[in-house]
Amino acid sequence: MSESENKKSSWKLNLVMLWFSQLLVMAGFSAMIPFIPLFLKDELMVTDKHDLALYITLFNFFGTMAYAIFVPIWGFLSDRFGVKPMLLRGTFVTAFIYPCMGYVTTPAMLVFLRFATAACAGTTSASQTMIARTTPDNRQGFALGLLSTAIWGGSMLGNVVGGLIIHYYNYLYAFWLCGILYFIAGFAVLFTKDDGARIPLHANPVAETKHVRLAPRWLPDFGQAIWFMVLLFFTMGIIRNIESPYIALRIENIVGKGNADKWTGIVSAIVCVGAICSGAFMGFLADKIPLRYLLIPISLGSSIALALHAVGNNLALLAAARTMLFLFAGGLQPVIQKCLSGITPKRKRGAAFGSTACASCIGGMIAAWLGGMCVMFFPLNGVFIFSAILYLLTLPFFLFVIARVTSSRFYHSV
Repeated sequence: MSESENKKSSWKLNLVMLWFSQLLVMAGFSAMIPFIPLFLKDELMVTDKHDLALYITLFNFFGTMAYAIFVPIWGFLSDRFGVKPMLLRGTFVTAFIYPCMGYVTTPAMLVFLRFATAACAGTTSASQTMIARTTPDNRQGFALGLLSTAIWGGSMLGNVVGGLIIHYYNYLYAFWLCGILYFIAGFAVLFTKDDGARIPLHANPVAETKHVRLAPRWLPDFGQAIWFMVLLFFTMGIIRNIESPYIALRIENIVGKGNADKWTGIVSAIVCVGAICSGAFMGFLADKIPLRYLLIPISLGSSIALALHAVGNNLALLAAARTMLFLFAGGLQPVIQKCLSGITPKRKRGAAFGSTACASCIGGMIAAWLGGMCVMFFPLNGVFIFSAILYLLTLPFFLFVIARVTSSRFYHSV
């Protein structure tokens, strides 16, 4: 088989292996992370409303801060040494840290270990980078959209299994399940082929011209369009992460304490079906139609769904609203990543995807504090209303950036 034929087939192998790996990674992540508010209440005895909101905020803040700090470093190293070593590091190291969370005795220890796991992880960004660098340009939207189905499908699997294990056994078993799933995910990475590793500096698939450096020397040398995308991911990190830590508490308000863990898992799993369908469908459409036509229904639908989260005390309505949210918002990331891939040379995609993931995490850090402030000073329903309003307010900015980027002479719509 010729070298070109090998490359044509390797992207399919990579997609299959990374899909399976990310399915397990996200299953491990979602088997425990959504239940942290309940873990703080039930195991660490944090019952005061303000203390609980504070530790939930710190848990999410320091997790996203670690991710924001280290993901660009891993992205830079992936451009130098290949994505595969970064994926192996992230899966196997994290597999040994996660079970340690089950043995903590104070909230501070839990926050510290969350920082450690996030610092060592970054597998989702690395997987997206490998897909973006090894997949033919005319299949980018499809591949990234399909990868997002593994992310949401893994979340669905983890939510169900984690919720049931916590309900019928205990939290320690769920933490061990996280580690085991991460470990198995690492073995799937061993079968990938990083054809885009160590791309020479002269390799330049997307035409570039000399430009004035827009950032200090210690930041990546990106063009204006990529920095616009970094700002877009920062904004997306804010609007997508404000309400998510409080779903378990919202469900507890509806069904009571005894069944909150079980129903949180079940509801979270059901709604991931919407995200799976959305990721694949929106990724397919991103290859076919202008991206700006997808942003309006995504933002409007997400806003309406979030507003419905705050209505009444009916579990079926909450599940339907959550499914609607994931059906729309689940397609946002592959659409935006398709645009990023179209503006970025292959030799810079590791740094670009790492930088945008960092920006998204910084936005998530801000979202953690915004959500915590809402819960501290307003009823729990207020955090969902606030998030819905932000989706509407940021839509004009999203449309402006996408129009600016896709009109760039370096953008290749494939």
